[in-house]
Amino acid sequence: MNMKKRAVLSVVVLGLSLVSCSRIVGAAIPPQTISDPAGLEGKQLVASSPLVVESVRGTVSYSTAGAPFGDIQIPDLPFGIRPGGLEFRTGFSQIDVTGACVKPQAFTVTVRDVKVDASDAVASATFTQNAAAQFTLTRTSEGAGKATYGVSDTKLSVSADVATAMKFFSILTTGGQNTVSVMATISASDNGLAGCTMGFTLKDVSVTLSKFQ
Repeated sequence: MNMKKRAVLSVVVLGLSLVSCSRIVGAAIPPQTISDPAGLEGKQLVASSPLVVESVRGTVSYSTAGAPFGDIQIPDLPFGIRPGGLEFRTGFSQIDVTGACVKPQAFTVTVRDVKVDASDAVASATFTQNAAAQFTLTRTSEGAGKATYGVSDTKLSVSADVATAMKFFSILTTGGQNTVSVMATISASDNGLAGCTMGFTLKDVSVTLSKFQ
């Protein structure tokens, strides 16, 4: 074997060794949970239009576009390791119902399709998943045109596939100022809520990175 072929073979062997090594090391890294990475804690997902009849459905959303945030600082990972798993979780501290509608003492809300977007000056990524998370609401106060509800301690959880998880990780840790938005489709159990809007105040927001490789 001539010198050139030996050099090429050495590079290939080295590359395969590094890939193998990164997989071994990555498998030993436990899931890493980052609390409130995008500053969403306490923010409110709000409806762009009143709920409509048909199982009383609508959409709610929130974006950090007006207040972008810097790259998240994460300890250096060896061998270029990146997470192949990303889970977004949140609960709700309260839900506000506003407008001219019936505001029952208690009802349930199901959060269905959830869409999460992230972008910086370099790239953007998005993922959508059917969460089907159900929350029980109990009225805690009511005033002129508005009622506030306490919410059961259910958690909304959506996950990204490997390629998307890696892209989100890159966006949130490099490339400068970031924007994140969350949008969800909701439905409520009481048709009397048609015509009102709902606002969901986020609680215990976190992102868990896993499946390092």
